[in-house]
Amino acid sequence: MRGMRKTILATYLLILFLYFGLIALSYADDAEVLPKGVFNINVENKYYFPITERFNHEGNDENVATDFNETLGSNVFPDFSIIEQAFGLPAGSGNIGKSVVSFRYEFDILDNLIAYGITDRLTAGIRIPYWWSKNKVNAQLDATTATLGKNPFFGTSSDPFGGSPLIPISFGGIRLNTEDVQAILGKGLFINGKLAIPGFGYKRFKTWSDNGVGDIEAGVKYQYLKTANWRLAFTGGVRFPTGKIDDPDNLVDYGIGSGAYALLFRLHNDYMGIKNLILDLSIKYDLILPDSVTLRITDIHHPITAQEEGVDRNLGDIVAVEPSMKYEFLEGLSISLLYRYAHTFKDFYHSGNLGEIQSLELETDNTEHVFIGGLSYSTLPLYMEKKFPLPLTASLSYRERFAGTNNLFESRYLSFLLQVYF
Repeated sequence: MRGMRKTILATYLLILFLYFGLIALSYADDAEVLPKGVFNINVENKYYFPITERFNHEGNDENVATDFNETLGSNVFPDFSIIEQAFGLPAGSGNIGKSVVSFRYEFDILDNLIAYGITDRLTAGIRIPYWWSKNKVNAQLDATTATLGKNPFFGTSSDPFGGSPLIPISFGGIRLNTEDVQAILGKGLFINGKLAIPGFGYKRFKTWSDNGVGDIEAGVKYQYLKTANWRLAFTGGVRFPTGKIDDPDNLVDYGIGSGAYALLFRLHNDYMGIKNLILDLSIKYDLILPDSVTLRITDIHHPITAQEEGVDRNLGDIVAVEPSMKYEFLEGLSISLLYRYAHTFKDFYHSGNLGEIQSLELETDNTEHVFIGGLSYSTLPLYMEKKFPLPLTASLSYRERFAGTNNLFESRYLSFLLQVYF
């Protein structure tokens, strides 16, 4: 029912957008629009510092690979409980060692925005991001504390352990190594040429990298009020799921797209009553539309499972508030500050076989607090005085997500932006 109501609302809003001529996303997060007939090309490169930490449920820092660092027992491989019972081991004591894993995410995003002034009040544009992504992975098995090892007699006629692939170390079990765990995660572990433990079907757990176009956004900005002191505008847009989503068979990749369409709403409110200063308050809402995907049905913080299912999902909508200021302290030279608070609502998952899948919904709602500070130089004043041949703006910014919850990356980046008008 929730997904149906959201679809009906989204359809109604989309009709309104089309009625008002929605074709592309606005070119800036304030109430300014382009003059009629003017093009703007906006290229921004966001270089992320390496990411190794995230915010947990309470908002505290933790390692991004935390979920993969644990003792590998029946909590990860449920069939180990059968081996524990067969050999009279205490429940939960059977394990093959401890995984030692580290992740280091690296991102470089090139945002390309093309905008056009349809009228002096209406600007249209399209945003096309291009991602370079990498996760540098280091993964080892520390088997020094293992209680279970490979059965050296598995698959032979003289096996005294009834065909159990693993036996207690004290019974002569041979400790597993990192490649053995890779085999269990992948096609399966073979002992003496025989399949001993079926694999989970994951791709190799190793350093991953990829690049490609992210989710494209398109829309318009309409400036409905402009006075000596105020500029007010509304932006409406659509986000298209053009970016690659997370691969359910890859434990170390990072999706650069959501996989779902979204309708985007922005209210921009500029106050210009103070000389050389622009104060803006932008309110944003992303309405995410329902979609269907194939996922691994995992438990929270236990990402390894063989269960794969086609599910209907309804990703949580996002609401954000962004107060900002821009001050021109020299002609053409200005500084800007922005604070962003955003809240993402809870996801919902459902399948015909399982009904509502609550394990996928846990910790999908989150909050974030972001700071952006920048320095910009514009040649527009010189261009107006015919002292420079081209109106352009160059900006250097620093952005940091300094607080958050529920597994958001603790991230920061430097960006360089170049805007050209013609």
